Amino acid sequence: MTTKIYSLMLFIGLYWFACLYIGFKTQKKIAVPVDYFIFGRQVPGWSYITIMTGTVFSGWIFFVQPSLVFINGLSFAMTSLFVIAIPLIGILFSKRQWMFSKKFGFVTPSEMIGAYFKSDILRVLIVVITLGFAIPFIAMQLYLGGLLISILSDELIRPGSAAILIGAVMVVYLNLGGIRSMIYINAFQFLFFIFGIICIGFVTYDLVGGWDLLNESLSRIAALKENLFNIKESYKAYLSVPGTIKTVNLLDNGLSHNGIWTASMILTFTFALTGIQMSPNISMLTFASQEVKYFGTQQIWFSAFLMGFLLIFFTAGVGAGSILLGGNYIVNESGNNISNIIPPNIFPNEIESLVPHLINLIGEYSIVFFSILGICAIASVQATSSLYLTSSAIFTRDILKRFFFKNMNNQEQILSSRIVLMVLFIFSLLLASQFGDEIFSLGSFSLAIACQMFVPLIAICYIPWLTKQGVSLGVVVGIIAVFFTEGVGQVIFGDSIFWNKWPLTIHSSVWGLVFNISAATAISFITQNTKETNHRFKFHDFINDHKSYAIGRRSLKPSAWIITSAWVFFALGPGVLMGNELFGKPTNVESWSFGMPSIWVWNIVFWILGILLIWFLAIKMEMSTSPNKAIVSQVEDFGSLKG
Repeated sequence: MTTKIYSLMLFIGLYWFACLYIGFKTQKKIAVPVDYFIFGRQVPGWSYITIMTGTVFSGWIFFVQPSLVFINGLSFAMTSLFVIAIPLIGILFSKRQWMFSKKFGFVTPSEMIGAYFKSDILRVLIVVITLGFAIPFIAMQLYLGGLLISILSDELIRPGSAAILIGAVMVVYLNLGGIRSMIYINAFQFLFFIFGIICIGFVTYDLVGGWDLLNESLSRIAALKENLFNIKESYKAYLSVPGTIKTVNLLDNGLSHNGIWTASMILTFTFALTGIQMSPNISMLTFASQEVKYFGTQQIWFSAFLMGFLLIFFTAGVGAGSILLGGNYIVNESGNNISNIIPPNIFPNEIESLVPHLINLIGEYSIVFFSILGICAIASVQATSSLYLTSSAIFTRDILKRFFFKNMNNQEQILSSRIVLMVLFIFSLLLASQFGDEIFSLGSFSLAIACQMFVPLIAICYIPWLTKQGVSLGVVVGIIAVFFTEGVGQVIFGDSIFWNKWPLTIHSSVWGLVFNISAATAISFITQNTKETNHRFKFHDFINDHKSYAIGRRSLKPSAWIITSAWVFFALGPGVLMGNELFGKPTNVESWSFGMPSIWVWNIVFWILGILLIWFLAIKMEMSTSPNKAIVSQVEDFGSLKG
């Protein structure tokens, strides 16, 4: 073995030792599930911010986003504005869910939805969404982590073995202390992953010769005539959005992530990414927060500002710059590459290996820096560890305890959750091994499933008119629609369906939601029941009793709707086409007003406007501020009630 590999193993060993040490140190005799799962609703603000931000963004920003920018260009980079879309969803739902949990003692969102609708069917469906999101998403993270260690160790450690090691460490420290173990571990993992993104960004800028040479080279790339995309699209689309909505004939059905980033694709894929925020797993983290006031801080400064800054100036630079470093054979053959320091076979079938290969380059110059960046990458994978804990909690309480072991005591709940957590790990590993070649499609599918939570959440937070029959059928129909419009359906149904993945360049999450909402609305219209409606209104009356009725706030409501709709239209919708040439033509670097492609400037402008939008809604409209009145809890743990 080389010195580089010895150094890597030493650093990773020390890092994992620290994780396990914290797990053992935080291990205490945990008496009640509320403490094990959500820390008795007392997770401090700083910890809530790091756990939430790390879970939602880390692995995706570190590995997936730069890879997809690399293969699709700056048109895909417009999806970086999911740093605004995710807190928009959080503003809609987080505060109200926290209030319900605080008042009624809900520990899992399945309990909350089941109690609101008085429906065990919906309770089970929320568990289905939880597992349908968490297992594929965890599988994607484990695969990426395993691939990373394999590449950095020069394939001395195989990807499967590395994935087992990463997952085993997470399982051990989570089993030891539950959410307690994440409070400190996720804090330093959060710092590691931010440091890693910034460093890899600066390394990439240095490798391409700096900011000016990067942009000059991109202008030449945009002028290429070769068919680089997976459809017959000019390469000008690397620096511009190719249209609003269109039918697509893919040249290779296995490469749906390449070449179809129209305005409709950008909008709907960005919505799909908000599925992380809507997932039941994130709802449990919301329940764990000590106070609501930290929601606004996380949404404005950590999601919108910090993550946006990293995505737009570093992640996008890593993705776009890497096409000039030898990773794309078409660019290499045209003579427009700057160097050949990364493998040419990354495009189009191994794009997930982009970031690991960039880190591996550093090992030739500084083994210490190389080893630290390896830890940063692993930390970004481990930052999603909360998905294990929350999924096991939901399955234990809402399936095992609800239907099979109704007299399960507190310690039995905790033990069962630990066992379920290990089973989830095994299933995720198996899924990662089976779908390694389609790992991004696996992540896309998980996001689409999570987005089907939109209807149950909008019902409990805003629309009491929706009935349990309507919402139940809507969720089922939505999940079926996701299967038919995702890569999974292409595999299962084959030639029996005549459309490609993501028909009309609309992501499967939105296709699922369209059918979900349609079914929920139609069935709710014919299944109204006065007694059940009165029961649901108790929840909405509680919200109304605790929200601000300030005249100034009410007068700003129309403005809030208009501003939000306008931002979505121009940042992610058809209005994004204006950004293609507003600040200069893609193929003419001399016309670029700010020395960078016009669509990149458009991205920055609407990122800044998006931060202001989040502040306006979260603080000015009081959608993420503390409730107007103190909430008196009815019970600490809803699951302890009989019946």
